[in-house]
Amino acid sequence: MAFMILYGCAIFLFTISLNEHVFANSCKNDNCTAAIDIPLVTKLNAPLKAELDISVLTIQLKELIVNEVEQAVSIAMKNLAENIVDKRTQSALENLQTFNNLTISTFQQEMKDVTARKKDVLTMQETLEAEIKQMKEQQKLIELKLSGVEAEVQKSTKRVAMTAHPSLGRRISNTIMKFDDVKYSVGVSKLSTYMTTGKFACEHEGLYLISASVMSHTNSARYYIVLNGDNISQTYIGQQSGSTVFTGAVTVTRELNLHDKVWLYAEGSWYLYNGLFSKLTVIKIK
Repeated sequence: MAFMILYGCAIFLFTISLNEHVFANSCKNDNCTAAIDIPLVTKLNAPLKAELDISVLTIQLKELIVNEVEQAVSIAMKNLAENIVDKRTQSALENLQTFNNLTISTFQQEMKDVTARKKDVLTMQETLEAEIKQMKEQQKLIELKLSGVEAEVQKSTKRVAMTAHPSLGRRISNTIMKFDDVKYSVGVSKLSTYMTTGKFACEHEGLYLISASVMSHTNSARYYIVLNGDNISQTYIGQQSGSTVFTGAVTVTRELNLHDKVWLYAEGSWYLYNGLFSKLTVIKIK
């Protein structure tokens, strides 16, 4: 296309040059190398012949053609470059759009996966927290049971025993019998209170055996074992065969609670033998 344009321009310029402004030199000698023969017609219709030097026109035409060709080539190269750049840009934009779409799609899918995993983690966390809470509750129940078992074990294994005698023989009358000479005790911390008051105070719950043996020279004397103010036994002191002294013995078992009190009470007025003749024994058996 560019060549055809240039060719047309050349013919046009050549024609103008012939009709109006012919920048050509006439050949004055035989050395003209760029001469052309131009037929002429005179008024007499006689053929004439002229030789013109077109070397300058040829140079101008060449320069014009070169300029036009360079301009056409420049425009063509520019259009080609722009076309290549446009295509590369379009291709790059398309690739970038495809990549962006893929990236966004991948990101959205990853977000969905992360959300799903987060829900799973939250579900697992809630399940784990519920299990931990249940385990803590079970642990509390177990600790309570163990505490109860430990208390039962301590209660059942705690040793409590005491054996006491009257320190002096004397006449007593309707009073608490004070066996203030403690020969043996274990697990009893309030001995001084007992020796002062004559009342045994339970410090450890459990099953107890309470045993008493009292000697007197007063026949038909009697005494009671008292628990928290209630009589739980009554014993008469009877005459032994061939003896002028009398003995009355008794043994009972009771479940004693914390702070329960047990004592001996003498009814009437009679003489109480001291020492090993009379004794009180309290033993925790369970």
